[in-house]
Amino acid sequence: MKKSFTSHSPSSDHYYIGPREMKLPKFEFEYPPSCYGLVVSSTKNSNKTELISDSSSESLLPPLIYFKIKEKKLQKEQDEKCVLVGNTLHQMPKKIIKPKISYQPDIFPLKALKKKIVKQKFNGIYFEDERYSSDPEFQLNYANLRTYYNSINLSNNLYVQPMINSYKAYIGKGNNGQLVQWILKRRWWWSIVDKEKEQVNFLWQQLRNNSYIELIPESNQEILQQQVNNQEQNLIIQEIQYYNLLPNQLSFQLQKMRKKIGKNSKIISFDQALKFSQTLRLFEVNGNSKLHNHIQNNTHLGSKKNLFYNMKRYYEQQGLNVFDFLPQTYHIKNKEDLQNFVQQNQNQSIWIVKPAELTNRGHGIHIFQTINEVQQYLRSIHHHKNGAQKTFIVQKYIENPLLYNQRKFDIRCYILFTSVNGQHKGYWYKDGYIRTSSQEFSLMNLSNKLIHLTNDAVQKYSEDYGRFEKGNKVSFEEFNNFLPIDFYQTIYIQMRNIALDQFKATYGKLDPNRKENSFELFGLDFMIDDKFKVWLIETNTNPCLECSGPLLTKLIPQLIEDLFKLVLDPLYPPPQFYNSKKFIYDSFENKFELIFDSSMLDVPLKFTQNLIDEQ
Repeated sequence: MKKSFTSHSPSSDHYYIGPREMKLPKFEFEYPPSCYGLVVSSTKNSNKTELISDSSSESLLPPLIYFKIKEKKLQKEQDEKCVLVGNTLHQMPKKIIKPKISYQPDIFPLKALKKKIVKQKFNGIYFEDERYSSDPEFQLNYANLRTYYNSINLSNNLYVQPMINSYKAYIGKGNNGQLVQWILKRRWWWSIVDKEKEQVNFLWQQLRNNSYIELIPESNQEILQQQVNNQEQNLIIQEIQYYNLLPNQLSFQLQKMRKKIGKNSKIISFDQALKFSQTLRLFEVNGNSKLHNHIQNNTHLGSKKNLFYNMKRYYEQQGLNVFDFLPQTYHIKNKEDLQNFVQQNQNQSIWIVKPAELTNRGHGIHIFQTINEVQQYLRSIHHHKNGAQKTFIVQKYIENPLLYNQRKFDIRCYILFTSVNGQHKGYWYKDGYIRTSSQEFSLMNLSNKLIHLTNDAVQKYSEDYGRFEKGNKVSFEEFNNFLPIDFYQTIYIQMRNIALDQFKATYGKLDPNRKENSFELFGLDFMIDDKFKVWLIETNTNPCLECSGPLLTKLIPQLIEDLFKLVLDPLYPPPQFYNSKKFIYDSFENKFELIFDSSMLDVPLKFTQNLIDEQ
C-alpha cells in the first residue's frame, strides 16, 4: 500500500514519492505568479501543507532544503548568544544597545570639500594675439611702451586711439631743421613731405604759422583741479622711470598699480585707463589731427617788453620786487618815457639797449657809457624791417659779473610749454650749458661785442672762437667744478624757480584759447654776478639748435629727442607692431621735469582771470 506525501507541483496540488525514493526529482521548480513569495509549511498533526509568506531568496528552494538551511541558521544564532562554562553552554543576557548620540553632524569638514586654490604664476603674456611674439622680453617691453604713452596722456586727461597707421610732417628750413628731420625719421611711422604744410599732422617751423594754428580746434575740456598733498609732494617716486614728467597724484597711482601682477600692472587698454579718471576723453587720431611747435601769444614770454611787464605784474601780486630777479628795466615807447627815464637815473651807470620786440641772437643790441648817450640814441626814430616803429628795453648793465677764466659768460637753459587737450603744463630741462666770450672782460671798451655779448651769432666771428673752450661752451658739470660753491644747490635752484615764476606770470596769456595740441620750446638766458646772484636776462622763442662744438653735438639732439618722447610720441604713437626691431628707444628716461601744471591749486584763480581779460 502506497503511503502518500503532500507535495507541491506546477500542475497539481499534490505529488507522490515512494518510500524507497531517497532523492528528490531533478527538475526546476516554477511557482505560479500568484505563489511567488509563498513557501510550504507542514504541521506535526497534519499531513497537509500550508502556504506562508516569506520574502527571503531561500523561499524559492524546495521545502526540505529550505527547512534544513533555516534550522542551521537558528542554531548558529543561538550558539553566538551563549558562552561556554566548563562543558555547558549558558545563554548570555540580552544587552540593550543604545544608539550613539552625536550633537554634530557626521559630515566631511568644509576645508575638505573646498578645492585648494593655487595661484597661477603670470606667464609673461600681455598680448594674446597670435601675431604678437610670445617672447616674454618683447611682451614686457611692448607693454611698458604702451603704459608710458598712456601715462603721459592720462596726465592730460586723454586716451589716444590711432585710426591711421602713418602720419605726415613738414619740417621747415633753418635753425638746424635737418637735425629735426633726422630725429623724426627714426620714427618709422612718420613720413616727411615738402609741400601742403597745412595738410600735415605735425608742423615744425622757426616762426609761428597762425593759419595752421587756426586749423587746430579749441579744447572744450575743463581744466582739471587736483588736490595737492603737501606730504606727498615732497616724496620722490623713483621706481617709475618717468615720474618727473607726471603729476604727483598720478605717479602714486601708477606706483600702486605696478605692485600688481600681469596685465593689471600695466595700462594697455581704455578700460584700464578709465580707472584713473572717470572724465577721460577718448581722442581718435586721424589724418586731420594737428600739432604745431608754436603756441598762440608766445610773445608774452619771447618778447622782451612783454616778459618785463608780465614778470613785474606777477611779482607785485606776490609782494616782491621784480628788480630782485631782473636787472633794472625800462620800456621806452615814446619821448615821454625817455624823459622819465632820464630824470630817474641821473647817476653815472652803464646801460644796455635792446629792441623790445621781434629780435633775438644779439641783433640791435647797444651798450652805452652814459645816460646822455642813451638819450641821444633813442631820440631818433627807428623802424623794424616790416616798417613798424621800434620800441626799446633799457636795462642796467651788470657791471660786476661772475667771470669764467677772466671772461664774461651767460647760462642757456630751456623750458617747454605744452597745451594738450586744453591742459597747460610747464617743464624745466635739467641740462644746459655756459656760453663764454672769446676775450677778457673789460668795461673800458663797451663797443666790442666780443667782450660783452656771448651769443653764438656774435662770437663765431671772433678769431679766438673755440680757442679756450670747444665751441665756447662749458657743461654744467665743468662749471660746478670751477665754482667755489655747489652750482646745483645755489645757482641751479634759483634759475629753476625763476622759470616756474615765468609760467605762473603768463598763465592765461600763453595759448589763451586752449588749443588741443601745441607746444613751445623757450631758451632762457641767465647771468650771475660776483655774489652768485642769478639774473634773468631774456627768454627766446625759437632758441638756437645749432650743434656748435662737441658739447652741443650731444646736448641738442638729446633735447629734441626728449621733447618728441614727451609731446609727439604719446599723441601720435606707432601702430601695433609685432617685431622687437620696431622699438626706437630702450629707455623712458627724460631730462624734462614737470614744474607747472594748470591743475595745481596754488595758481591764484583771481589773478589768472585778470591776465586773461588783459590784451
